[in-house]
Amino acid sequence: MEDFLRALEEEGYRKNTIDTYRRVLRYFLHFLDFYGYDFIDFDEERLYGFFAGKYKTEKSFRTAMSAIQHYLKFKGIKRKLKFIPPDTGEFKEFRPIKEEEYRKIEEKVGSLRSEELKTALLLLIYAGLSPSEIGKLKVSSFGSFLGIPILQEGKIKRFILKDKLAERLKEIREEKLPVSPLVSTRPATIKVTYHRIMKQLNLDLMVSDFKDNYVAELLKRGLPVDIVVEYSGRSLERVSYINRVLNLQSKADVIEKKLKEEK
Repeated sequence: MEDFLRALEEEGYRKNTIDTYRRVLRYFLHFLDFYGYDFIDFDEERLYGFFAGKYKTEKSFRTAMSAIQHYLKFKGIKRKLKFIPPDTGEFKEFRPIKEEEYRKIEEKVGSLRSEELKTALLLLIYAGLSPSEIGKLKVSSFGSFLGIPILQEGKIKRFILKDKLAERLKEIREEKLPVSPLVSTRPATIKVTYHRIMKQLNLDLMVSDFKDNYVAELLKRGLPVDIVVEYSGRSLERVSYINRVLNLQSKADVIEKKLKEEK
């Protein structure tokens, strides 16, 4: 490992980058030792889960995978690793967003000049929709199901739980043609604005955190897990995990309880 780090230094890498690579590789070696793997024969899915528990943002996870892949290449091992952290199961810790944080974000969104951009950001924070999902929505996507405001477009399904957001969407439906985009703002613009707001507020929140909190809101309202999966776009494993967190139960607690009940 030290030979690799010296090679980086000779190539002109900064000291901070080399120190980061050193920490990542030490953690990687710990992973190999923990599971009894070697540099060639290791389970990538376990690697991603192992690292996602420590590197919780996509940026830090990408850096970690880049360091490992770079190191493997140095050792003559060809391996193409994923640079997106796993987003299911218990790999990523559920991060409840506080009411105060929602309030601050909504205030920032309210200060934007573009009403279209405001709508897009509100859909992100209160319906857990990603910029790419928002870009697929049409005016006709908004309607009601059993009297409940809802967005449906292909596989995208979301109940609109925020009254102010539902009123805003009703106004858009009355003003635009059904085939028009719900918001004309490009997904890239939504993404850039979102990250700018997070930086201004000094909040380390990802879009996936808002998706998780939307799931939590549905669960708190008593909806069964299968319906939450259908109307949140999240996996069954992820929804089940959040459900356990809300009930302060680990997977082991649930299994033990259920098995004991059967006896």
